[in-house]
Amino acid sequence: MATTPTVHATFSVTSGRLCFGDLENIWQGASTEPVHGVPTFSALQGGTIKQFDFKYNLPAENGTWNAIQLVDVASQNVCGWLATHADVDPAQEVDKILRVSGAPYENNSGSRFNNEDTKAEGVLVVNRYDWGYYTHDRIQVNGIETLDDYDPDMAESVGLVDYERAKDQVTKWKDQHPSKRTASDNALWLRIPDGEYKFGRFGYNDARTAARSFLFFTTNTEFCMTALAGCSQPLRREEDV
Repeated sequence: MATTPTVHATFSVTSGRLCFGDLENIWQGASTEPVHGVPTFSALQGGTIKQFDFKYNLPAENGTWNAIQLVDVASQNVCGWLATHADVDPAQEVDKILRVSGAPYENNSGSRFNNEDTKAEGVLVVNRYDWGYYTHDRIQVNGIETLDDYDPDMAESVGLVDYERAKDQVTKWKDQHPSKRTASDNALWLRIPDGEYKFGRFGYNDARTAARSFLFFTTNTEFCMTALAGCSQPLRREEDV
């Protein structure tokens, strides 16, 4: 039985900070004062959906990070991603994240939103309305033309970029189709084909000072049928979902 995850790509954090989201989110994160620790966000007022006022940057552990695909056990199609600092055990990390705040559409998955419990456990929750085109009407993008991240192939994508390299990386990515964007020394582009509605979860270190992992998935990710690439064991038991 395969038990060692296959690393798909690597990148380095050198500034102690990451920007995240689609291109407009990343640009805003690089244009905003650094966020410290596990942030506490208030829900935005008004409207019928629950959104949090993210700044799209956060502290992250310096060093090499590994990106591992999440794959459907039967088809081996990519249905999610896990990025972790090289010193982190991927299986243990994803297990903790799914326990604290997993997929909101699955049973027994912990908290659906950021709250005192998720903060105490060192997990930052990013839901479908917190990033991407749902946020573009309230994001001011200065210094670059409007950024269009529309993917006609019905896929969901996000980037992770070192804070100090973020604007340069967005400038490189903006003229590329999302399927053509690739990792660089200080950036990672994660894409889920045939995904719908994206969710993210950041895992923090034990001191709660910096992120050490990022889980990315969509509503098409069924964790009882999903494994880390290179492994055969599903991430959740079917009887727990």
